[in-house]
Amino acid sequence: MTAATNRWHLQGSAGHPYSGAEAGRLLWHRRDWASLDTLFESDAGRLLNVVTNGERAMVALLNGEGDPGEHLVDPRAEGTSDGYPLPNGQVDSYADRDTVPFDVATRAVGHFIEHGTWPADATVEDDRGE
Repeated sequence: MTAATNRWHLQGSAGHPYSGAEAGRLLWHRRDWASLDTLFESDAGRLLNVVTNGERAMVALLNGEGDPGEHLVDPRAEGTSDGYPLPNGQVDSYADRDTVPFDVATRAVGHFIEHGTWPADATVEDDRGE
């Protein structure tokens, strides 16, 4: 992956590329400010979406609009959690297996933005049916 395709910014504001550490801090700040849905976009058009209910987060990576993508999972988690706000105003519930603790999400997103791969201890589920 070239440096140009590995640069990530908030969708709609390509002016500031985030390092992995900056992205992780941004997610913590946005959660504190009650901005619970964050969408990063790479220069190559990939999307990295983090939506949180404050405690857990759904983290999804898409290769572009319309891609089913992949998401981080917590294979040992049981139950469901609600309170995940979407941009259209809908508030979703997710199986806890399909989300990860918020601190795990921020670390994984930072690692992905910095290195272009998920951390070795992250469990990822491919939603593309491949």
